[in-house]
Amino acid sequence: MNSFGMSRKRPLGFDKENVWPSILGIEVNDLGVTVKQPRLAFRSAAIDNDLFNSSSCSPSDHFLIKPVDTWSLLDLDRVLLTPTQKSKKNVLTPSETRYKNGSFRQVLKWDRSLGQYGDGNNAFREPNSVAWLECGKLAVVDTNAHCIKVFDSETGQFEYSFGRGRTLGCQNLIYPYRIAVVPGGDDQLVVIQRHPRPQIHVFSSKGELIRRFGQHLEKPRALTVDQSHRILVIESQLQKLHMFSLDGKILFVFNLNEQLQFPTSICSNNYEIFISDNHLHTIKVFSYNGQLIREIKETNYITYPTNIKLNSKGQLITIDNHQGLNITIYDEYQQKKRLGAYTARICHSQILDVAIQPKQNILHLASKDYRVYTYQLPL
Repeated sequence: MNSFGMSRKRPLGFDKENVWPSILGIEVNDLGVTVKQPRLAFRSAAIDNDLFNSSSCSPSDHFLIKPVDTWSLLDLDRVLLTPTQKSKKNVLTPSETRYKNGSFRQVLKWDRSLGQYGDGNNAFREPNSVAWLECGKLAVVDTNAHCIKVFDSETGQFEYSFGRGRTLGCQNLIYPYRIAVVPGGDDQLVVIQRHPRPQIHVFSSKGELIRRFGQHLEKPRALTVDQSHRILVIESQLQKLHMFSLDGKILFVFNLNEQLQFPTSICSNNYEIFISDNHLHTIKVFSYNGQLIREIKETNYITYPTNIKLNSKGQLITIDNHQGLNITIYDEYQQKKRLGAYTARICHSQILDVAIQPKQNILHLASKDYRVYTYQLPL
């Protein structure tokens, strides 16, 4: 029960981590009942909220609109991808820094956003995970809607969805939680389901169920798929690292309870495994034999890590949510050199998951306010 007398049922007790509280708009209807202000389906950083007030918050699946560039900052009548020139108003200068938690960080402004609360194609009930497909699509896991929604990553246009009640053969996909893309594997999608029975689903990029396995999992928290198509799953509370082949065979299970307290995210460069620990304020690096190799720990820069990703150069991108979004990037050579530290101009309520477009260093961020934000990292 929150301070406004509203409650929201959840399927299970989610793991707690250090997050910044959400500040959401509310209003009072004609009956005197407080209700949540709906979010915009598509919105750029420069477009006023009133532009979309006449649109339905949750259009039906057969609702048709004129295709437009929903990501565009200025002109909605033409397709505008990444602008080659930005106005002086949007250009960040080296002086635009902010002192946070004992460190100076360059301030970044999100380029575009997608989503609102609701059940329509362009809305989410809980966007817990996001993944960028090599074909240029963006897949978003909508946990409480029991489906995965796929958008064009350049225009933000909804394309299709799959999950319970939407695709023949996978009606049993209930409360999907995390998603990862098989690299160089025709964009096959690996999805973790946490409730009511934890397991792993493998889908084609179009949502056709290929197989499911991993019913022995108990508390799967995060996953990644390496270049050799090995599926790595880290469990919270149990601190176990599971390694599967793409066809579902168990390769290894490592107990890391002596090295970890609360793992939150995992990634791999195909010979080292990186795991963030929210409570130990660190990133730990393991071999594929389960041995701890080294630790990446920097006071005031890695505080409460929630997500980690590797870009195409092997540089480590760390995300933490201590008093807002904080991004720190380390070099590819054992992460000994910090390449940049950034923070968001706005205070995101809670970072649920991130995806990286490796070559462009574009960061897609799923937030607790039912939206997916896009940031261009200055690397």
